[in-house]
Amino acid sequence: MVHRRLVERADDGRRLVTESGELLRLQAQGELELARGGALRASAGIAAGGLDYRGQTQAGVPLDTDSGHRDLEFGFAWRPLAPAPWGEGWLGLHGLQQRRQIASTPSAQGLRETSSLLLAGVRWSHVFDGAGWRWQPSAEFRGSVRHRLEVDFHGVFDTADLKGGGRRELLLGLDASPAGSPWHFGFAWTRARQSASPVQPLLRAGAPAGTVRQPRIEIDDVMLRAGLSF
Repeated sequence: MVHRRLVERADDGRRLVTESGELLRLQAQGELELARGGALRASAGIAAGGLDYRGQTQAGVPLDTDSGHRDLEFGFAWRPLAPAPWGEGWLGLHGLQQRRQIASTPSAQGLRETSSLLLAGVRWSHVFDGAGWRWQPSAEFRGSVRHRLEVDFHGVFDTADLKGGGRRELLLGLDASPAGSPWHFGFAWTRARQSASPVQPLLRAGAPAGTVRQPRIEIDDVMLRAGLSF
């Protein structure tokens, strides 16, 4: 279960939109040990849910509605060295698609944003035993190397294909499992910060109708998780 808080900000730091709510997340991963202590890991996940949307229109009129969020993620990671007393280090490459459907209201037309990102990252984790449990703290940093953003205005304007802003993510986690048990339980926090996208032309039926950009975005996720190893 994930609690998400998303904030859009203007260039001067003023808050434009706040969204918050819960997502349900499912994830699977597999690991392959290599010769000389290395390892490969593959993972895939999906998260979906509805958030409360509190913001304003482009004219500054307050707007309260709902937004549907759906995340699809896959990742590949490589551990070049065997685990050491300080822990283990991983290099990763992750694909992430985030879809955000903002519902229409009587005074404002909704839209759908689809962000497709490729992120490279480094991860540290460490396993130790204590008090009858096996503990695994972890930390990971990711940065986007590619980001495309599609905005569907549901016919009011032509669908816009934008170059998305750069994103940086920090992920901190702690997992624990009872000694000898295949079950594990964990807590994770993710902090994502994304710069504003470049301004691009907005079209209606192929004719210029203004400009469009995605503002700065802050996403904070807090997750409680339970898993089974087999």
